[in-house]
Amino acid sequence: MNCLDASALLDLVRDPAPEVRATVAQRLSPRSASDRRLGPAVRDALLVLIRDESPWVRRCAAQSLSGSDDRSAPVLDAFLALLEEDEADLRLETAWALARRGHPRTGEAYERVGPLGIFSEPDHRLSGRRLHRADDPSDRRRS
Repeated sequence: MNCLDASALLDLVRDPAPEVRATVAQRLSPRSASDRRLGPAVRDALLVLIRDESPWVRRCAAQSLSGSDDRSAPVLDAFLALLEEDEADLRLETAWALARRGHPRTGEAYERVGPLGIFSEPDHRLSGRRLHRADDPSDRRRS
């Protein structure tokens, strides 16, 4: 994404249409596997979107933020706030984001996910629980 694209997207963060805001959140996702850093303006935009009134927009913003390598306090705080979400899929995205960052509340986050349904079984985000348990000796007793 070039600077012009990013600037145009940032202008749409507060668009009245949730489908526009959701698209903005998706487009602000880090695209390169080798560089998952976010610029400050992009991070701030995603932090606005992750608190959006629309669950769809929040989910898109959470996916984009979880794909980044940002471990800043505002990003971690935003993910921790999502642990209270009603939608299990959004809580799963949060747990995955915390697992990717080696956060100490990863185990709690996965416990809060709850039942996901039959179609979630092959979901890659569930592997974060296994990775966390392998890295955290205090969590092995729950396996």
